[in-house]
Amino acid sequence: MKNTDFLKKVEVLKGLDDERLAAVQTCCHEAAYYRNDKLFVEGEEATHLWIVMEGQIDVRFDLPGRPSTAENNVSSLSEGMTFGWSGLVPPHKYKLSAYCTSKTCKVMKIEKGCLTKLFDGDATLGYYVMKNMAGIIGNRLNRMQETFMAAPIAGMKVSPLSKVKVTVHMSTCGIAAGAREVMTALMEEIAQTDRKDIQVETGKCLGKCTCEPNVTIAVGGQDPVVYQYMTSDKMRQAFRKHILRGEVQKEFVMPG
Repeated sequence: MKNTDFLKKVEVLKGLDDERLAAVQTCCHEAAYYRNDKLFVEGEEATHLWIVMEGQIDVRFDLPGRPSTAENNVSSLSEGMTFGWSGLVPPHKYKLSAYCTSKTCKVMKIEKGCLTKLFDGDATLGYYVMKNMAGIIGNRLNRMQETFMAAPIAGMKVSPLSKVKVTVHMSTCGIAAGAREVMTALMEEIAQTDRKDIQVETGKCLGKCTCEPNVTIAVGGQDPVVYQYMTSDKMRQAFRKHILRGEVQKEFVMPG
């Protein structure tokens, strides 16, 4: 294990003194990986907070039924950067998948149970870690939003002649409310059809943060319909009934 000099470079441990860094070090162990190794997968129980020690780790939005590729990257992480923060945030399930993308990777894994016990015994330590974590999450969500806004979702065919346009509003607030799960459900439904006329886009916040996630569906020449409080199940219902049958799901519609 590297000494506390390395821990001082870790973004989530910024501001901790040597004594507290030494305490955190008791919760750590190192692990090594090789190119294309998967560190964890979306949906797994999050038992650790992870720190990059050497190499590059890509955090990806895996698409159902499709191989993981660099096109699905949300973040590429290097030395000292933190990932897998679901270990400290309920419901403690990883929301993305992580891969080693350099020849070799070395990571530091901080065991969740050990770290939370330190928090219980030292409120100052817990305050600094969670304060740093909040800043990291905010920055990553902003970058995620920029990534989604910059390009169409990998693998989706976007055509100006599409007869159906679906916009999942994936601003920071939308993502935090569950827009990513809504997008996954939508793509799973599309994958089960042979429809080639469905255009999928990501959109900005509609200014209705309290009723996120929002989805806008425009079928043919009809006026767009904006849905509120969407979930993966509601998205599936809207897809099957509104997009495939033309039946607007009025109970989900945002009041005008």
